[in-house]
Amino acid sequence: MHPKSSVLVLDAPPSSSSSESPLIYITIGERNILDDMSELSLSLATAESMTVGDNNLFESGCIIKAKSIGNNNWFEPKCEVGDGVVIGDDCVIGTAVVVPPHTVVPSNTILVRLPDGRIMQRHHKEFARKAKQVLQDRYIGAFTEPTSQAYLPRNHRMKTK
Repeated sequence: MHPKSSVLVLDAPPSSSSSESPLIYITIGERNILDDMSELSLSLATAESMTVGDNNLFESGCIIKAKSIGNNNWFEPKCEVGDGVVIGDDCVIGTAVVVPPHTVVPSNTILVRLPDGRIMQRHHKEFARKAKQVLQDRYIGAFTEPTSQAYLPRNHRMKTK
């Protein structure tokens, strides 16, 4: 997790006749990379937890509010994923793509923003998975190699209150 990325829980829970508020969680799997200025956020007003699978890459400036994210997905810079969205496995959400709230993106889908602003959806097999894996391995190498300027033990600080 990049020091300038965020995992946020926003708003107050919805009012209910019950005195107990529902338990709402953000669950994040293994080997996820949150790049600088990326944001995973959950609104308590939706009363839904967020689940993020394994091996996902969230690049600079993406804003993710999804209900569920599968495994091996790639969120390119400045993309936005709305509340209640369900993302399958092995998907690519392209640069500046906005996924509307409550959309279901099936596994093996690539969403790309065209120059005229339209969003193109394609299905793929292995191309995006291999490309994402190469990029993810570079990120991990940069953060774990002691000679790298981004080496985590030297530059990462935990913020506690």
